[in-house]
Amino acid sequence: MDFELSEEQEQLKSEVQRFAENEIVPVAKEYDREEKYPWEVVDEAAEMGLLAPQIPFEYGGAGYDVLDTAIIVEELFAADPGIGLCLSSTGFGTEAILEYGTEEQKEEYLEPVAKGEAISGAAISEPDTGSDVSSVSTRAEKDGDEWVINGNKMWITNGSI
Repeated sequence: MDFELSEEQEQLKSEVQRFAENEIVPVAKEYDREEKYPWEVVDEAAEMGLLAPQIPFEYGGAGYDVLDTAIIVEELFAADPGIGLCLSSTGFGTEAILEYGTEEQKEEYLEPVAKGEAISGAAISEPDTGSDVSSVSTRAEKDGDEWVINGNKMWITNGSI
């Protein structure tokens, strides 16, 4: 079995490395010191198709497969884990929309994330269970025409943005 990257994957890796060296490394310390979100880097990453790279072309994404996406994330984190996480988490949860969402939901939510016009978030961690999603106690229940959500969360990924 061949475990080497293909020529296309090597090229992708090189392109992401170049992006990271030019767009992330020079500003990473500044963003850390100032504790600010790297909107400018997000915009540049969107131009390169690096936000939620697994989103298919028909929904405005780059259409990368799992291994390509892993290469992208690895190279972003190698440059700076803080900015790497900001970029790789913009599409946090889009996989669920791709797998289980309606066509209307896919059209409404996926393209803005891929283009950097929207950022998804996730509320998983709870005081008693951490991030063990199989043990969360928060529940959503239908009450007439509305959904009522009951529970507590500790952190919400991208909640502040």
